[in-house]
Amino acid sequence: MRRLERTDRFFGYYPATVAVITVQTATQRNLMSAGWHAAVSMKPPMYGVAVGPERATHPLIKEAGRFAVNFLPFEHSRAIQGAGVYSLHDGKDKFERLGLSFYTGDLGTPILEAAYLAYELDDLQFIPLGDHNWIAGVVKQVHHRPEAFEGFKLTHETAALYLGRSTYQALQGETRLHLSESFEEQA
Repeated sequence: MRRLERTDRFFGYYPATVAVITVQTATQRNLMSAGWHAAVSMKPPMYGVAVGPERATHPLIKEAGRFAVNFLPFEHSRAIQGAGVYSLHDGKDKFERLGLSFYTGDLGTPILEAAYLAYELDDLQFIPLGDHNWIAGVVKQVHHRPEAFEGFKLTHETAALYLGRSTYQALQGETRLHLSESFEEQA
């Protein structure tokens, strides 16, 4: 392994899924792609996402007090990327530009119809961390396409894996199961 002088060279590199964040206020709606997101608690169920304060989505989330995290399949990787390339700051609706239809979730957040999984978050916390705010909220509602899953495993949909530099790969192929019991010491 080789050491690099610049820490920004491979920092934040992937592979990872990119979530699409959606928000609706009384007067505006928006969406953005987010590479930095994660589950942060089981009790209560909480999820978080990193959003730069300069992004048009940030003040909308603050105003609405809620938002949704959507996961789109590989076939929509262009829309996932476009959600990060286009900006509401230019005055154009990104839902229309990207051809993304939605329905209104239980909390009034836009849920993308193409998503195989979406979380609606409420009771938000804004935590400043460097040049982003970590926005975490309680998952109040989960939306999913049952036909995409076997149990809790995404088996009948191809996830979009982000490799960095605007490149996506279809996540499919061989899987391996490593049950916790297989690590127990033999008596």
